Amino acid sequence: MAEPSITTTAISLGRRSEPRLRVRLAARLVGLDGASRPVLADLSTGGARLKGQLTELRLGAEAVLFWDRFEAFGRVVWRDNGQCGMRFYEPIAQADLIATRILDDVQRLPSEHELTRAAAQQFVFGRRHL
Repeated sequence: MAEPSITTTAISLGRRSEPRLRVRLAARLVGLDGASRPVLADLSTGGARLKGQLTELRLGAEAVLFWDRFEAFGRVVWRDNGQCGMRFYEPIAQADLIATRILDDVQRLPSEHELTRAAAQQFVFGRRHL
């Protein structure tokens, strides 16, 4: 059986030197300033973009990013509007990137739009109160 590969529809190059895999997975970020549970928004062998409550995390902070059975150690290189970018000290293996793509197919978190829609439906049908 052929090994899965990253397709061009799943990656984005933009201004970056390496492709990034767009995902939406639960993650955990642990550093000296504390821990948080961001959403892993995209991933490359050299870094990641995270979304969520990242108030504890300062620019330049070192942290370990955990997602599923994977981990990477790096530094926060940018922050903006509830997002941050991490650059890994050691690149993650291409096989781990491919495994993350497969994981995203199985464990992908719902989008913000999907969560809002579900909450509205629950409210309309009387299953949730504001």
